[in-house]
Amino acid sequence: MSDAGPLLAWSEFVYDLQRLLREKGVTTPLYVVGGAVRDAYQRAAITDVDIAVDGDALRIAKNVVDWLDADIYIMDRERGVARVFVKRESGAILLDFARFRGATLRDDLISRDFTVNTLAADLLGDLSKLIDLLGGERDLRDRVLRRCSPRSIEVDPVRALRAVRQSTQLGLKIHPATLSDVRQFATGLSQISPERIRDEFFKLLALDKAARGLRVLQHLGMLQRIVPDQFGLKNATENPPQQLHANSRNLRVTERMCAILNAVGERRTDNNAAAFDLGMLVIQIDRFRRQLQQHLSRSYGNGRRHRELLVLSALLSDLVEPDSARDGERLSLSAKAVARTLRLTLEEGRQLSQAITKYQVILDESEWSTLARHRFWFELGEAGIDAIFLAAAVFLGRQGAEMQQADWLAFVDIATKLLDTWFNQHDDVVSPAPLLNGDDIMKTLGIRRGPNVGQLLSALREAQVLGRVRSVSEARAFVLRRHAESS
Repeated sequence: MSDAGPLLAWSEFVYDLQRLLREKGVTTPLYVVGGAVRDAYQRAAITDVDIAVDGDALRIAKNVVDWLDADIYIMDRERGVARVFVKRESGAILLDFARFRGATLRDDLISRDFTVNTLAADLLGDLSKLIDLLGGERDLRDRVLRRCSPRSIEVDPVRALRAVRQSTQLGLKIHPATLSDVRQFATGLSQISPERIRDEFFKLLALDKAARGLRVLQHLGMLQRIVPDQFGLKNATENPPQQLHANSRNLRVTERMCAILNAVGERRTDNNAAAFDLGMLVIQIDRFRRQLQQHLSRSYGNGRRHRELLVLSALLSDLVEPDSARDGERLSLSAKAVARTLRLTLEEGRQLSQAITKYQVILDESEWSTLARHRFWFELGEAGIDAIFLAAAVFLGRQGAEMQQADWLAFVDIATKLLDTWFNQHDDVVSPAPLLNGDDIMKTLGIRRGPNVGQLLSALREAQVLGRVRSVSEARAFVLRRHAESS
């Protein structure tokens, strides 16, 4: 235990929780452990609190739920693990209660993954004092990620993936012995549930520097264990030069995607939008920033955000330029295979597929007429935003240092025009209110339901977009004339 004096700076909520527990007469030993302590040590914001309990963790959790009018989810009744959701004005706070994994606090800590995650504090005692039984503070100061025990990764191979994620997230170098275990036991990922791999992988994709972590995964031969081989993300040490080049391109695209998302999203700083390429893009599309942030913050199962899905689409883009329906179909099937492997939702799979198969049209088309913009958005809907982001990342990843400013400015102009169409011209260009429906057309023409009704609806909608039809009477005249021409 450190005797250096006050080391930890907690959020007010943690102090409130301590006062509540004391007032309620709780005497069961409780320790805050892991990331929350590390964040308190580094003066970072705290929203998730892990609490190790030397006793009945479920009973303590249920009492806290009653006292705070919170919600609870029993994660593992046999092991005594529960998650409590506490609603606050600033947002939800998660409290994870878990019974000691062993007889003592040291037994519990040494069963964890990495020493920087074993820092602890006495929740009922002096919260300012750091409890450090495994040298986590030293490793944090030395910027080292070290396993807690020689079996830490062997007993739970998903920790191999977590090692890469946390070293990237915290800016730590993986200790040689730990790195050796990562290499050796990563093969065990095949025995881990796809859901656990997905959740850890998406935590990596959520990082500002996700591409850096993905490069490490590829170098260690782990990336192809997570993502199916349809996209050719092979081990760099086992494949010919052309494969290395393709892998490098994918990761350059991923780097550019992360940079774009950081510049457009809430994480923007004065530095990450200062370069010419990102600066010009931000200047032009900043008017849509609020709507784009809402789009990126959409969430799926288990807290996965749409932003991470876009980073994945960049990783899988492969810079393939589909020039036939078969190429597009292959890419779509591959994207859906990745979605199935990672146990993503059907909606995530659809979004991923559309971005990967449709971004190339933005790079290929230089003239975007009103009708072309309508067809683009009518087919893709909001997924068109993803295609624009991916096209921008591919453009920058493909061009690299050889990028011509004039070409980039032309692309930015197209992206801006497309986004303006979606956000500001939706009712006029994207999806005008229909003047006639299918029943109206069948009644007007005296025909039965069939493919020609759908074709007439499409033609009528496009005539509205072009301003050639503006009223119900003009719409009826249009379908009468069009039907006569095709008869």
